[in-house]
Amino acid sequence: MTVFRGDDFPSGYDPHGQPSLESPNDLYFGPFAWNLSSGCSMSNISLLDKQKYVNFWHWPQATHIIKEGDRIGCEFNVPFGRWLGHGGTTSYNDAQMDFLTSSIGVAPQTKNMVLPSTAHITYFFHPMQFAKWGAVSDNINNGRWALNVVGGWIRDEVEIFGVEYPDHDLRYEMCNEFVLFMKLAWDKDEPFDFDGRFFKGKNIFVSPKPKRKPRPIFIQAGYSPAGMDFAGRHAEWLFFINVSGNVRDLEEAVKRATAAADKYGRRMRFIQYTWNIWEENDYIAEEISMAGADRVDQNTSGLMTYRSLDQPGTKGGAAWAAQLSGEGGVRKGMGEGSWNRNSWGLVARQIIGGYDTVAEHMRVLNREFNFEGFLTGFFDPLAGIHKMENHIFPRMEKMGLRKRLQ
Repeated sequence: MTVFRGDDFPSGYDPHGQPSLESPNDLYFGPFAWNLSSGCSMSNISLLDKQKYVNFWHWPQATHIIKEGDRIGCEFNVPFGRWLGHGGTTSYNDAQMDFLTSSIGVAPQTKNMVLPSTAHITYFFHPMQFAKWGAVSDNINNGRWALNVVGGWIRDEVEIFGVEYPDHDLRYEMCNEFVLFMKLAWDKDEPFDFDGRFFKGKNIFVSPKPKRKPRPIFIQAGYSPAGMDFAGRHAEWLFFINVSGNVRDLEEAVKRATAAADKYGRRMRFIQYTWNIWEENDYIAEEISMAGADRVDQNTSGLMTYRSLDQPGTKGGAAWAAQLSGEGGVRKGMGEGSWNRNSWGLVARQIIGGYDTVAEHMRVLNREFNFEGFLTGFFDPLAGIHKMENHIFPRMEKMGLRKRLQ
């Protein structure tokens, strides 16, 4: 029997080329974080209407959001992969619709959008599990399943599974081997053995194979050199998180990501994660944004930020995180700008303004920075979908970036 090892494929493994997403549009859209309480907002303004702003993750509301996104032509939706909430007055992320089973649940209620799941590689999963789950999911939704491959983010989450949290770059070595295993399982028509550094298996065979050919789409969101190198080997989409908010930093990150894909002779599409407040004019949008930022749940934001930065090794997270704790220390270490973006949009690039301003902002990101889509987070996800349909998409059509639905 053929035996494969993780280091047999130093440049990755795509023997039949990369999968593609077919769309008539030049600019793709998809909702984000509809599957957990409060989404990406740690603001007490959500308490004005908890059903609308906190509990949109409830299945009837969540499926309505996704069905509306599919109806208006969104190309994908991405659930936020979390296992741990952060409490506080907003119950921030305390309730989470699982990102594997929920993608299967919305499959029969949608027709076109890609439905990704998330695999936390370091959380005691085996690649055979996701190879099988993913292949079945892809058959159920007729080739619309995708996988967001992540190494884990929060130490407290890893400890839920009773495992030790690996150093940052080691996590991406594990991700590489995990994905190689899956690709081989989806590709090979005869059983094989896998003898890797992190994952092993004997008599490996997956049937049915995935519906999408040559395989499902892989997604990544790594910003570090190790993360981008992994994405360059395996991912079709790279979701950008513009941590600093500085457009020059974003430009540099795009260059690094392009070089990572070019190194392995692959194509990678760049998707910008955005936190959005869209209104009739800039003044109204800014007023709403300031109201939300002024009412941030400070203790919850401090706890969540500290957890996300408290990582082994200085290459992952901030070097000062281990010495500081509590809201004041973390806030001081981050600086006001990053602190506010993290609390009010989870360090997304904020697109706040009137509809004309928003459309122009997106056009510039597409034309000047090569972004082909937007992963959109909203304080009010359902309202955001309807504003997308009624105000943003028509402007995108006039710019030649999207086509009107027939």
